[in-house]
Amino acid sequence: MAERFANIDTVYQTVLALANKEQRGYITPQEFNLYAIRAQMEIFEQYFYDLDQFRRGIMKFQTDYAPSIQSDLENKISKFLKETSGSGANVSNPLADDHYKISSVVGVKEGYRCDVEMVNKDEATKIINSGYLTRPTSKRPIGYLFNNNIYILPANTDTIISYYRRPNKPNWTYIVVNEKAIFNENLSTQHFELDKSEETKLILKILGYAGVAIKDLPLAQAAAQADNNIAIQQKR
Repeated sequence: MAERFANIDTVYQTVLALANKEQRGYITPQEFNLYAIRAQMEIFEQYFYDLDQFRRGIMKFQTDYAPSIQSDLENKISKFLKETSGSGANVSNPLADDHYKISSVVGVKEGYRCDVEMVNKDEATKIINSGYLTRPTSKRPIGYLFNNNIYILPANTDTIISYYRRPNKPNWTYIVVNEKAIFNENLSTQHFELDKSEETKLILKILGYAGVAIKDLPLAQAAAQADNNIAIQQKR
């Protein structure tokens, strides 16, 4: 595993130490893996929310260095960008199960490339039925997402689809020695796909989930407050 990514064992051992439970007690490996999946997705989804806020000018920069925050967010999500192509012979273009968010759809026909205007299914129906002049053409195609498929109109348009995939689900693997879970890295191990700099946030979020699960309100509140403080500090 590349060192730049958050190490799942480092996160797990730190969580156990902070919860004062080195012996699996409060947080079992199974529980940890569930919390780890939630924590990673929460941070991942926050990237897109914050980036949208910056681009729309809703989130204001507080320091001269703050513009680098937007660039940092773009770099963090860029590794999840994938590209696939669709044949014009197909009515629809199925998206992979790992897709999270569409970045762009480009129509291609006879060497001509153009952006596909993405609308919802009802809007697509209205456009088609509104009259000859507004119907989609190979130079002005439209598309809509339905049941994990992208439908392109007109249907004989080839496509290049760029989308962001979901991060792989983290999985802390182990063997049991003297009734204690010991980390055992193997082919089923999945480290976090977030940057190593996110280890502290992952730890705090997981502690927060664990505190709620074991009804340890002070632990949950302390973790949530620390996580919130980091989020505020990063945006200043």
